[in-house]
Amino acid sequence: MHSLDTSLNSDDVVVLTPHGELIFSLIKDTFETFGMEALTRSKADIKHDKHIVKIDLKKSSFRNGSKEFNRLKWCLENTLTRNFRMVFCATDALTGATVDIEWPTTTLNVIKKEMKAELETLTDINIPSFQLISHSLNEKVEDWDNAAMDALEWLGLAHLKANRIKRNDKVDPFISVYQTPSPLISSNRGTLVKFTGFIPTSCIQNILVIIRKMMHSSVTTEWTSLSCWGYKDSPFTWSTMGHYEYLNGENDYTFLMLPNNKTAYVYQLYGSHHTTRLK
Repeated sequence: MHSLDTSLNSDDVVVLTPHGELIFSLIKDTFETFGMEALTRSKADIKHDKHIVKIDLKKSSFRNGSKEFNRLKWCLENTLTRNFRMVFCATDALTGATVDIEWPTTTLNVIKKEMKAELETLTDINIPSFQLISHSLNEKVEDWDNAAMDALEWLGLAHLKANRIKRNDKVDPFISVYQTPSPLISSNRGTLVKFTGFIPTSCIQNILVIIRKMMHSSVTTEWTSLSCWGYKDSPFTWSTMGHYEYLNGENDYTFLMLPNNKTAYVYQLYGSHHTTRLK
């Protein structure tokens, strides 16, 4: 569960994690009237004058009638009474598949959003083989870091469907001197599949497994990649590592899987000012 249209830098933000932790990232005025104790603030929290409150809803002592339960209930009914637009997602505990939520009959304005795949074929493009970054983990390869970043740059251009990766691109060198990393594969066609929405990690894991099975069965004989763009306005990122958007708040990662069925590389785009881990 995550609040919508709430800036982490300047608004109150509410998150319910898959582990049952209710997290409030509150501005000063809201926190001073909220009535619950906050975590120790990081330098980034202090800079943005934010306060983080976390309640573990699944711990055994948190139950109907307990002191903490009654306190939270009172605060939500009397101090934090504003309405939030929220997005929810529920998954099956065994399969990880998304499941419908049974809402109380008194709940209003609930809209179900289907998660559908959008497929697009990219044609007449230069596609690198990424051979230069494929090596044994025990092997030290010269200039590997630059080759790995060149691969990530190409993937970014492919997601944007940029003209720079077109085979017939004739851009003025004064504007761009970009060249696709070599060597290239023989094919000039690729498939771009996009999912948009509030996608749970279990679905991403299932997609990753499906891709690997396709590669193992030679449905595709070349490399594949999986990129995910997370919420930038969230106090819950990188496994309970919060950060702020205006301080390099990337919350993205990319898997690049090579065709030997053994090697995969992970690019994680961190912000430069991650806050202290929530405890």
